[in-house]
Amino acid sequence: MNDEELRKQDTRIWLKDEKALTNIADQMSFLVNWSFLLVSVALHVTAASEMVFRCPSCTAERLAACPMLTEPCAEIVREPGCGCCPVCARQEGELCGVYTPRCSSGLRCYPKPDSELPLEQLVQGLGRCGRKVDTEPPGSAEPRESSCK
Repeated sequence: MNDEELRKQDTRIWLKDEKALTNIADQMSFLVNWSFLLVSVALHVTAASEMVFRCPSCTAERLAACPMLTEPCAEIVREPGCGCCPVCARQEGELCGVYTPRCSSGLRCYPKPDSELPLEQLVQGLGRCGRKVDTEPPGSAEPRESSCK
């Protein structure tokens, strides 16, 4: 081989090495970018799961806008959701659900026991107020932290 052929061969080898290095650098850059994206998403999901929704305060202005109760109630509760207005609590056996007034103290809103779609029943207000039933066997519930200090 003469000098010219050796230089061409060296140039080809160098170009192959440069292409391989460029390919490796591109792959590394791709992996770093995806890793950053995954970490960002994971941090966002963690932060979002720790977010707590709080209802706005029941100000005097909001309470003044409430209609007066026209019937006597065994128990008065706030309207569903973030409502401030007083409403009569539902009594045992009355229809209840997610968007209806709460059941009286000691009662809970239950869907029909044989319901295939219990959540749908509660959303549609087709549950019934019944005495609270402890469905957890003794000692199986995890201890709850008190939110009041």
